[in-house]
Amino acid sequence: MIRKFPFADKPNTACFTCCHVLEEHKPILYVSHDDDGYWTFHCGESHTEKELRVVSLAEILRIDPSVADLARLDYGLYAEAKDEKSNWVVNRI
Repeated sequence: MIRKFPFADKPNTACFTCCHVLEEHKPILYVSHDDDGYWTFHCGESHTEKELRVVSLAEILRIDPSVADLARLDYGLYAEAKDEKSNWVVNRI
């Protein structure tokens, strides 16, 4: 069964994540959709430029299917969760 990709952007759209999510398998606890359209998905910690990685939206969805709940996050907003079981809290950037 083919499911519709939940994001308005294409699956191969580049987005930012951190090495903690990608390489250490930490949960995604921060998601932003910047005013310029860029998506960021990271573990909620502070990061240096060296810790950032570029992946596709499809890869992020494969890593954590629950981020599909934020696929309609509008430009200029971000969502945070305290842990994997917490609800997302949405705020303006």
